[in-house]
Amino acid sequence: MSKLTQNDLEWLKDMVQRGEITADQANVEKVRMARVVVVTKLPAQVRSVLNAAVKTGELSHMKKDGRKPEVYYHPNFEHLANEERNRSEKKMLEALAGVFARP
Repeated sequence: MSKLTQNDLEWLKDMVQRGEITADQANVEKVRMARVVVVTKLPAQVRSVLNAAVKTGELSHMKKDGRKPEVYYHPNFEHLANEERNRSEKKMLEALAGVFARP
């Protein structure tokens, strides 16, 4: 996942404090700036805002599929979303193998 820099986070906070964007718009912009966000738990309000952004085409979404996690991502970066989901699945399988492996 592309992590946001401290500068990016400060910019978003500043935009919200100045009233140029809402907190909901900042959440959508945060996903667009990060390109891919893997979701494990998400407050209902944030999820509804992100789903609304999916309906308008600002974001894209992949549902959880088996061991692959749910992701929200910038529409131009589907390949990164696929890579991130595969990486998360592999990491989870390696963790399970470590627990079940015999010495």
